[in-house]
Amino acid sequence: MKLSAKASLLLTGLVLAVIAATSFFLFAYQQKAIKDLVIQQLESEANSLAVEIRAFVDENIRDMGAIAGNMPAGWNQSGDLGPVREYLARQSSHYPKFENGFFLLDREGRFLADYPPHPELHGQSFAHRDYYTRTMALERGVIGDPYVSARSGLPVLTITAPLKGPGGEIQAVLCGSLNLLSPWALGEQQQRRIGKTGYIYVMDHSRRFIIHTDTSRILKPLEKGRNLFLDKAVEGFEGPGETINSQGVPLLIASRQIPTWGWVVLTQMPIKEAMAPMHEAALAVGLFFLGALVLVLPVGFSAMRRITRPLEALEKATHVISQDLRKPEGAFTRPFASSAMDALRGMRSSDEIGQLARAFFQLSVRLKQTLSSLRNAAEDWERTFSSVQEALLVIDGQGKVLRINRVAEDLFRTVKTKAIGVSWREVLAMGKTPPEEWPSNESIQQSSRFKTAASLPDRPGRFELSFSAIQGRKGDGGHLLMVTDVTEKMQAEERIRDLAFHDALTGLPNRLLLADRLEQAVATAMRNATKAGVLFLDLDDFKQVNDTFGHETGDELLVQVAERMAGCLRSNDTLARYAGDEFVVVLMDLKSPSEAANIASRMLAALSPEFELANGKARIGASIGIAVYPEDGVTPGLLLNHADTAMYRAKSRGKNSYLFADSPAMATGEGLPKQ
Repeated sequence: MKLSAKASLLLTGLVLAVIAATSFFLFAYQQKAIKDLVIQQLESEANSLAVEIRAFVDENIRDMGAIAGNMPAGWNQSGDLGPVREYLARQSSHYPKFENGFFLLDREGRFLADYPPHPELHGQSFAHRDYYTRTMALERGVIGDPYVSARSGLPVLTITAPLKGPGGEIQAVLCGSLNLLSPWALGEQQQRRIGKTGYIYVMDHSRRFIIHTDTSRILKPLEKGRNLFLDKAVEGFEGPGETINSQGVPLLIASRQIPTWGWVVLTQMPIKEAMAPMHEAALAVGLFFLGALVLVLPVGFSAMRRITRPLEALEKATHVISQDLRKPEGAFTRPFASSAMDALRGMRSSDEIGQLARAFFQLSVRLKQTLSSLRNAAEDWERTFSSVQEALLVIDGQGKVLRINRVAEDLFRTVKTKAIGVSWREVLAMGKTPPEEWPSNESIQQSSRFKTAASLPDRPGRFELSFSAIQGRKGDGGHLLMVTDVTEKMQAEERIRDLAFHDALTGLPNRLLLADRLEQAVATAMRNATKAGVLFLDLDDFKQVNDTFGHETGDELLVQVAERMAGCLRSNDTLARYAGDEFVVVLMDLKSPSEAANIASRMLAALSPEFELANGKARIGASIGIAVYPEDGVTPGLLLNHADTAMYRAKSRGKNSYLFADSPAMATGEGLPKQ
């Protein structure tokens, strides 16, 4: 067989192999892409329904709480349940979704009243019902396990709300019953379809169907082993997968857990329906392959004939030279035959083919190495860019988005194809008006690094926008924008600052903040030619409370004392916890010392009523020393010392009183405690 025929067959085989391999790759890639797309749709539908069901249950629990909160006063004291039945009848018109009615159970689980009325149930015990036992155990409203109502024969859901007495104890449980298949409940979700034959259903962890397109299967369990994916989903698995249902149909399926109620949402679609477009693609590939075979074979043969002509000439010349070399002494006595030289001379591309082949081979090797290095570098960069856990956007000098990673796509609810070419402000604003606090493109371009904290529309918290300059290939400038959620960081910093200047028990300013407020009060009084007051307060008989009830009760008392005293002050005054049971009050802009006396009197009056504590009742008083700027000192330290001394004198005079630092007792030394 001639070289041209071999080359033609080889070329044809290679072309067909490339076409087949490419077609197979594209077919497999498209099949995977379609499967991934269907799985994403199934997961999205499952997640959406899980969110809707949680919202549905939360809304009904809130509604039942509102109904329970407005029960007629004294319903459980008179023994007459007539007002309760009338109230439930009115609520039935206000909340038509509880179409199966309301009923009331006492704390022992006995049936008291209902609407619509069912006298045959009165007095029966419902203590075995799961919704009653869980409500009593959790002391809050719950959703019960679905069951078939004996009255209506329909699957129902029961929502509860506890009725509590003044002491917080549960006195009764109010229940509302929903028809599970009603449009008010989950009836609409039952009809949802995915594609033509895919659908959604819900199971609980006891393997019963809560929602299903086949109404006859609702509240009926599925036998274990009939569907392996459902077995895993019931045990807690969450995500996509493939399975075969009880009818032997291969399915794509996804699950989403609702752990609060032990439910799992499942979405499924037959693989046959999902992969239907691939059958048409396979037919198109087959037709294309046959067409390529018919076209490539003759074209390849003709092309190889033209390509191999110089090689045939070279073969003839090589044969002549080889014949000449075999002649005795021919190679050393005379030149090669003229026919061989003519053949080489007549081969126009003899030298060029060899040089081009060698040059092209070398160039190809180098080019392949270069492209391979560039491709690896690009793949490494793309993986790094996509794996960063912060939202990243590459923007050009005009603020247009050039690249965006997956985290940014999720955060800003967009996709790469929509975000590229759009202003970064529009992408971050997500269709809203960008906040004025965001920087302009001009301010960003003025610095190689720009960082600011800002808010995002429809996103709670604060985010850090960090711009880092990057240089483009053509010398044009751009930036890498990183968006980081710094809400928790800022809250932690704020909490640290708050803890540094406030008392951990009462939340009042501590000594550090008190010193600052004292300096402000003195400076303000000096600037406005007014007075400032300092009240040093020590609780009377506080140690007796600690000794009697314990330190935890003492702390509870300090918190209540702080609340009462704070209510006696003006908005610009400061109440601080100085130490233990000692408090300091800073009064700003006083016109006369009498104002300080009035406030001290109000504080003593506020402390005089008995305190209700967890372990009992207590009654205490306070001794207050008052120092006034500038009469008793012109520095914060002097004012605080004089007020402290005045407080001790007030305590020595009989407690539960106040005394000015410049009072006669202070001047004479009367009533000072003995050293």
